[in-house]
Amino acid sequence: MDELRKTYHDRIAALRKRTIEIVRDAADAVENVTASLLEGDLAGGHVVVTDAAAAAARVAAVESEVMDLLALQSPVARDLRLVLASWRIAQIAELCLGLARTLAGRIASAPEVMTPALRSLAYEIGAETVELLRKDNVAWTVLDADAARAVIAGADSSRDFQRRYLTELFGLRDISVEGAVDLGLTARAYERLTDHAVEIAERVLTVG
Repeated sequence: MDELRKTYHDRIAALRKRTIEIVRDAADAVENVTASLLEGDLAGGHVVVTDAAAAAARVAAVESEVMDLLALQSPVARDLRLVLASWRIAQIAELCLGLARTLAGRIASAPEVMTPALRSLAYEIGAETVELLRKDNVAWTVLDADAARAVIAGADSSRDFQRRYLTELFGLRDISVEGAVDLGLTARAYERLTDHAVEIAERVLTVG
């Protein structure tokens, strides 16, 4: 019986390890796509898209393992919360990877219409977003509630940069409608990434 329980808890630990790696990949993808976006690096954007697609298969493996644990092991109490949090965090990280792919699709057009002020703000937004996701991963790795709360509180800084970016964008006069749409969608993608970072932190808090 002890050996069976050890195997069961090893499976939960392995599940969490997979999700930790996926969140790490999401943070890396956002960091890389931000650099590619600012530099107009289409090759770098292609790497982001390829890596994000590969990570999606690992999310499917997490979901399969969660289903198996729920069906065969019937976890309860904290174990159940860990399993469900792992599942949801993997899904959120996959959404982050999807947004990185979306940003990669803007690489060809967005840099051409970015003013120096917008470039500076886009850099700050990207850096803030990556920092939130990396802090998420620390909180999830060690199950640190204080670190998770720090992510939630820190999201305000990222949103402030996003508001400043949109204010700068709306003040532009010599810009095409297509260019304005591209930059607006870029801001929206980072806004959603911030929301996802907060949701990951909230999932960490549910474990208790």
